[in-house]
Amino acid sequence: MKKRRSQPKRRNSQKRRRNRFRLFVVLSIVNIALLVLTILLLPAALDTPKTDENGKPSPLGIRSITVEGNTVYDNEAIIGISELEIGQSVFAVNKGQIEKRLKKEFVYVRDVAVDLSFKRDVTLRITQAEEMGAVYANGGWVIVDENGIGLQKEPIESERPLRRMYLKGAGTLTDEIGKQVLDERSLAIIGEICSAFETYELGEISEIDMSNLNDIRANWKNQITIAFGNDSNLAYEVAVAATSIPKILARHGQTATGLLNVSQYSDPTVETPTIIFTPSSLLDDETKKEPSQTPEDSTTPTNN
Repeated sequence: MKKRRSQPKRRNSQKRRRNRFRLFVVLSIVNIALLVLTILLLPAALDTPKTDENGKPSPLGIRSITVEGNTVYDNEAIIGISELEIGQSVFAVNKGQIEKRLKKEFVYVRDVAVDLSFKRDVTLRITQAEEMGAVYANGGWVIVDENGIGLQKEPIESERPLRRMYLKGAGTLTDEIGKQVLDERSLAIIGEICSAFETYELGEISEIDMSNLNDIRANWKNQITIAFGNDSNLAYEVAVAATSIPKILARHGQTATGLLNVSQYSDPTVETPTIIFTPSSLLDDETKKEPSQTPEDSTTPTNN
């Protein structure tokens, strides 16, 4: 009895295996056919004429090209370098090559996203480098981004670069556009100060002075100069300045100007560092780069 019952099971199992094999063969044939068809049609698709015999756009061609995110260059120049054209086959759009061309030609272009819609509309979405400041190099101003890369050059028209943070005394490697202009130490100092200013919401820095690396300074809103000393504890010194400035403005007025010296926080030999603010009225041209010996007020914060 057991043998008779097992025979139908064996026949069903064999039938299922045969069906799976047939399905596998059919799918393999379909895939091979699709592959052959793709190989045969792809060259034709890539070489599709931009217009048909009646002058109408090709059904496989690009219908429109737009540029977004660009505020520096002419959009037509960007499209030209991308080598995209209206009517060009959508199968010929090489996103990697387009990004490579644009980043090589336009130094402000940091990233490019090439979007191709189902309606054959192409959008070039540009992410631009952000200007960080300007440094003096080889007789002119060089505008650099947050990575110290040169973005453009401007002639000297004043003692300070117009409308940009002045990276005074920063070490430079070159003045070539598209290359790293700032040396590593200067870039690290600037990055730490700017990051800390952003963290503590201090706002605008009009100047970072690295002329003397033992007396690094930052000018806050063209109003108060902060003396940091060396570059050993910059982020914490910015935090100290952030807590001190509101007290200074409350005591001396919102338009108070002067020198805020927090440099003792960069000296590990000082056990109890003090904060010294000297109003501009007590500073003369000869002492603006030296800490005041008779400060108008002095406080000692609690270290955290």
